[in-house]
Amino acid sequence: MEPRELLEALVAVVATLGELAATVAGPYGDVLLAVSPRSLQVALGTFISHLQDTLDHQGVTSLGQALAAFRANLGATWAHVTAAASAWRESVATIEDSWARLAQEATELRDACRDAATREATTAATANTQARDLQDKATHWGTALHNLVAEARQLPLALDKEKMASEEAAHEARLAAASKETEAASKAMEDAVVARSEGGAATRRGQRAEVALGLLERLVAASDEATAFPRELQCWLRDIEAALKGTNEASPDVPEGLVAKVAKAERLWEASSRLATRHLLRTLGDIRRLPGGPGAHAVAERCQRAIEDIPRLLEGQ
Repeated sequence: MEPRELLEALVAVVATLGELAATVAGPYGDVLLAVSPRSLQVALGTFISHLQDTLDHQGVTSLGQALAAFRANLGATWAHVTAAASAWRESVATIEDSWARLAQEATELRDACRDAATREATTAATANTQARDLQDKATHWGTALHNLVAEARQLPLALDKEKMASEEAAHEARLAAASKETEAASKAMEDAVVARSEGGAATRRGQRAEVALGLLERLVAASDEATAFPRELQCWLRDIEAALKGTNEASPDVPEGLVAKVAKAERLWEASSRLATRHLLRTLGDIRRLPGGPGAHAVAERCQRAIEDIPRLLEGQ
């Protein structure tokens, strides 16, 4: 990847995170997760903190300065040069590890959100099925109840007292049965309403989870691509260290190709630091304040300006 593309990948992570945070912001936008911290909003707050720490690195290295001082016989030794190269490589290795953890964190959030979407879909399907079954039962009981009540309300007619007492007892039994059926039918209707409400709520939660899942898929892809920045820089530094080992330590005549490699790596490193301080860290602050603050549209505009500023940053401006 070209230096410009490596830096654009960093912006893409922040831009995608802004879309995601705007989607789940507010009291009715959150996705409930089955794992800690149980809230996608809270989990994204943690992700933002980790991303800020990863982006906010020291932008100035001493390798170029040490190499220039060595070539000009200004007191720097070859040990100074190699120590500067080693220290820089270790700094980049730390950033590389941080980006790897961020990519893993995004993956875990995606998986948790996918589980939430599946869980809510199952809950909605179960609740809706239960609501239909209860509605059917209530309808059936209602029809049977109508007939039973009509029958129960007919007072018995009997010619003798003994038969009259028997008919009255049967009548009372039918009235009691009608009362129980009435209660059962009413309870079934109430339960159907509750189940239908639960199904609707689970459906809405599932829809939010599905939307968030799509954005988390993009965040995973963007985070994976952003790992190319420290990985590519680490590759350049390994080449630089290999070239240093092959250089005559006693001679100030350092090959121009090696000097050019160091300059290229330093331009990328310093540009990434300026990209963070001038654009990305401020944008992450805005994202953290969503749905308040400047808002999602302003976040998108900030990211676009960051993209447009990359060529100038790579030129050292």
